[in-house]
Amino acid sequence: MNSFVNIPQPSRFRIGELFSDNNFVVPVYQRNYAWGKNEVDDFWDDLKDLVNGERSSHFFGQIVTYKNKQEDQEIIDGQQRLTTSTIFMSVIRDIAEEMYDSNFRGNNKDINLDSGDDLRDIRKQVEKAIRGKKGTKPSLTVQQVSESGESQPLQDFFFDLTNGNRKAREGRVTSEPMQNMQAAYHDMDREIRDMLKTENTLGARIDKLQAIFDLFVGNFYIVMISAPSLQDAFTIFETLNSRGKDLKASDIIKNHVMSLMGNDIADANQLWSSITDRLDNNSNRITRFIRTCWAAQHRIVSEAKLYRAVSDRVRDANQAKVFLENLDNLVALYTVLESPVTPKAHAIFFENEGITQRLDILSRMRVMLYYPIVMAMYHCGYAERDILKVVNKVLSIFIRHRTIINDGTNKLETGFSDIAKNIWSLEYNGVNDIINSMNDKLLKSDEATKASFSVLSKDGGLRGAKKWTLVYLLAELYEVHYGDLADDLYDRVFDDDRYRLVQIGTSGEVGEYQTYIGNWTILEKGLVKSEFKELGQLVDQLKKSSLKANQQLSIQLQNREWGINEIKERQETLTNDVVLIW
Repeated sequence: MNSFVNIPQPSRFRIGELFSDNNFVVPVYQRNYAWGKNEVDDFWDDLKDLVNGERSSHFFGQIVTYKNKQEDQEIIDGQQRLTTSTIFMSVIRDIAEEMYDSNFRGNNKDINLDSGDDLRDIRKQVEKAIRGKKGTKPSLTVQQVSESGESQPLQDFFFDLTNGNRKAREGRVTSEPMQNMQAAYHDMDREIRDMLKTENTLGARIDKLQAIFDLFVGNFYIVMISAPSLQDAFTIFETLNSRGKDLKASDIIKNHVMSLMGNDIADANQLWSSITDRLDNNSNRITRFIRTCWAAQHRIVSEAKLYRAVSDRVRDANQAKVFLENLDNLVALYTVLESPVTPKAHAIFFENEGITQRLDILSRMRVMLYYPIVMAMYHCGYAERDILKVVNKVLSIFIRHRTIINDGTNKLETGFSDIAKNIWSLEYNGVNDIINSMNDKLLKSDEATKASFSVLSKDGGLRGAKKWTLVYLLAELYEVHYGDLADDLYDRVFDDDRYRLVQIGTSGEVGEYQTYIGNWTILEKGLVKSEFKELGQLVDQLKKSSLKANQQLSIQLQNREWGINEIKERQETLTNDVVLIW
């Protein structure tokens, strides 16, 4: 017969209370400290949200303990969080100590001595939380044993690190947990110092340091379950950490929204079903949709933090109703952004064909970062001619930023979300304000764009985003430089898929220049029967092309060899057109 553990009522603590009311011990059978940069960065990001006023509190997780015979709380689950917390508080104390030494020792008369008292107070508050000096027991004791190859036990190192020992911070250690502790210390030290640099006066920096400490100890919450026996503690740990199928953010968000609806829950559930049916009831797709809507209204957040962001702002039935109504209003548009021309209903969603064509080009290049901007404009009732102007600007920004200069997408994702949020909140006075803001904040300079294009290399391909990106670049360049395609560009290049990418020089003589833009052209598929084994075969087909760019290229190839200099020269002739198009 199965025996069931009786889980004690959890206690909810602020971090400050947790450390002041307990002595924690990491048993020798627990794994060592293992948090790396990703986990420490997440920790700091959560605290930074509080400092910046994005949120008022943070749930830091759960810990499971067993109170041993010495009245210490043996940590069964949660030692990584508690160890990181102790290191973090010690960083704050050390920065306060350094600020005091450099500004107040020597009794500089120009310095406000009250600020020195404030720094001493910060140091005392941290030492009270960490403890371990003057005969007191540390609030956290890690494993007492020595690591292989280390003469110093881990607890001794941890004590030194969290009690101001410079050698522990800077000295060479070989054991992984000590290295992890050192790295966590330095990562958090750097983040705090960077935040303090944003303040212009010493007093403001001291206030900011105090605020960081206060928000951590007062607004980070932990749920603690102290089990009556060690066996119960293990059972609770296994129960809380058992894994079935992970819930997606959309599933948890639905739960939260429905919990707020009271008597209107039936109608709310019906509306939710109507929304999710259009997304094929796919949890991943629903989550991406909600995340995009959230980015259009507020700010971009990771999927891992989406539920928390929604639950922080959607707190009552009225807010839940508005949340659902916004989702319902935008879900049809979202499906169009995902697939602009199929099914047919998507192709006629916008009356302005130019929008549909531009969205299709972006879709073929697998660009999705801009969705929040279009959704915000649609929500606010902008005219389609204005939406087209902004989508054209999105395309220019993406081509310059990502395709030509090859910068990362993080800045674009955040930047597009910021623009969308301002649109949603009606901060712009018309479409020209939107365009100007995008130019100021996101558009790469002409000089940087031309410099990167002059050495731009693209792999191409027979299908997918790489193919369509290169085809689009060449089609636009040919239209501007040679007068090819003109108003038929989309119909001929994308709708009919009439052209195939062809490399001009393929011999070993061109080497890495084989994938330079200057070595590519697009040629009608009917003229590309197979691979061109000789340059003369390509010349014959280029002559038959309807594109002036290819006809001119055929003349050029007849008169001289094709090598690196020719590729560079051809690419250079197109460089000035780039900033005219995008």
